[in-house]
Amino acid sequence: MKQATTVLILLMLLVFQLACPSARLRAAQTDDGRISLDFRDVELTELIETMAELTGRNFVYDEKVRGKATIISPAGMSLEDAYQLFLTVLNVKGYTVVPSGKVHKVIPIKDAAQDTLPVVGAGQKTDAYVTRMVKLTYADAGELVSVLAPLLPKTGNLAAYAPTNTLVITDSGSNIDKLVRIVRNLDVPSGPDQFEIFTLKNADAQEVAAVVNGMLGNSRGAASRRARAGKNVQVTGSQDTNRAIGFKHSNSLIVMAGREEMELVRSLVARLDAEPRQERSNINVYYLENADAESLAKTLNEILTGIRATASGQAAKPGAKAPATRGPVSITADKPTNALLVNASPEDYALLKGIISQLDVRRKQVFVEALILELSMDATREIGTALQGAVEINGHSAILGTGNLNTGSVGLSSLAPNASVGNGQLPSLLTQTVSGLLLGGLFSPVTTTGPDGSTITIPAFSALIQLSQKSTDVNILSAPRLLTSDNEEAEIIVGSNVPVITSRLTDTGGTGLAQSVAVERQDVALTLRFTPQITEGDL
Repeated sequence: MKQATTVLILLMLLVFQLACPSARLRAAQTDDGRISLDFRDVELTELIETMAELTGRNFVYDEKVRGKATIISPAGMSLEDAYQLFLTVLNVKGYTVVPSGKVHKVIPIKDAAQDTLPVVGAGQKTDAYVTRMVKLTYADAGELVSVLAPLLPKTGNLAAYAPTNTLVITDSGSNIDKLVRIVRNLDVPSGPDQFEIFTLKNADAQEVAAVVNGMLGNSRGAASRRARAGKNVQVTGSQDTNRAIGFKHSNSLIVMAGREEMELVRSLVARLDAEPRQERSNINVYYLENADAESLAKTLNEILTGIRATASGQAAKPGAKAPATRGPVSITADKPTNALLVNASPEDYALLKGIISQLDVRRKQVFVEALILELSMDATREIGTALQGAVEINGHSAILGTGNLNTGSVGLSSLAPNASVGNGQLPSLLTQTVSGLLLGGLFSPVTTTGPDGSTITIPAFSALIQLSQKSTDVNILSAPRLLTSDNEEAEIIVGSNVPVITSRLTDTGGTGLAQSVAVERQDVALTLRFTPQITEGDL
């Protein structure tokens, strides 16, 4: 019974294996000896076992090795290429193979740097983690470490061995190959050192030599580069040997440097040997836009005088504050250009410039219109009456009347008919200019014969009343207009220069009278003077 059960279990396992062929069965070998790999979601442990059978290598791996991989390679490849593909898959999954005697250990990449890695030379292609030494010919190994370090992954390592000028690189073989290609492009000769003499015109040769030496370093670096290039150069002396020497007698500079360095030296020497700038003058000009130069200069000088007095009084006190200005300062106004001439150091001028700009602002203005009047109480009222009449006595006409009308162009004669108006029957009063109130009337005209025999028609009775009023108590002498600024006194004068008799002298001697008059011209004018004050509300 037990034997039957065992046979049944073996048959079931055989059927299961036939239904699910292992990864080892999918690594087929073609007739020409090439290998075709086709794995889909295979466990890394099964992949390791398959490669162990194909290559005959002994692999040791920890139980931490976990993961699945897929390899699709329909074309055949050599056994070595298949092994490199296997290393690449492990590298992608974070593992690598480290040879250790007759076995190969599969370990995490992060632990590979602490393990004993094989040292490979140029031309050995591998994706495993290895260590490779790259000897440099021209470049400095220590300088290249800082250049190449950012290109390495965190699991890699890079170091420089100064005595032999060699780089020691630990990383996957493919990454090392990439770094080596970069190193070869950097490890090129910089050109032989050359000498050049600079004749300086303005700068001191010894001072320039010190600056150039600080930039280029010492001659030992140049000599070591020539030694690595294969030249028979012996490095002797101190490392502080200068590569630039200044000769005081001819004010010349001798420099030894490479081609690229010499270009930098030429540019540096040209800048250092430039003509010196003239010392900056302490006299500054500030053009005002709104303020008056003379008034502002007076105000600033008063402030500076007070500051100097305060500073001199506190100079002897310990812990006293520094004066507001560092040196002597003077300010002068130029009226034609409305500018300030400030004699001060650059620091003091910067301080004063800020103060001046705050004072040089547009001020508020006032426009004033005024009337200058002469007042008088000269007022007149006029009233008058006039009466006249005519009667016939014994066949003769008699005229009588009285009147006290004010002088003017209107009288009783104006009541007579005017032949030039209409039909000659309208009174001429209608054509007169009347001032004030005028009342009158005509009654019962009488016809009589005049002295010359002509016929005259006059009213038998007439009356005229005139009322008028005049006022001359206001006289406008001037209507000045003036524009001025806030808090600034303004003045306007309206008048003329007239002759005035100052004395008279009469000479009574002789036959006639001689009179002399002394005349002086004097200003007769009206003056308006005021100072406006504008508040914050423009009142």
